[in-house]
Amino acid sequence: MITNGYCTVIRADDDGNYKIAGTYPCMWQETEGYEVKKYGEENADKAAIWIPDLTADVKKHDYIIRGELSDVSEFDPDTALTVMSAAKHDYGSEDMRHIEIGAR
Repeated sequence: MITNGYCTVIRADDDGNYKIAGTYPCMWQETEGYEVKKYGEENADKAAIWIPDLTADVKKHDYIIRGELSDVSEFDPDTALTVMSAAKHDYGSEDMRHIEIGAR
């Protein structure tokens, strides 16, 4: 699978502390935008992310950012996207297997 960068997955524990779950090569396609609602403007950023590593530790409600993050103290949840779906596609040849992530 062709990748165009790296992504870092961050998970919050039960106490609200953040930890880095992993950094993986990925194909990242992002759309940045805003939706106008009756009550004002709402952020409509979203991304489709493909990770060619089936062992990647990604779960729904994790945070994901584009790029590599070496220290969790640099993490800002306001700039991260939230994983809304993570589907493992483990069929076909080794080159086809991947995890598909929908983030918002």
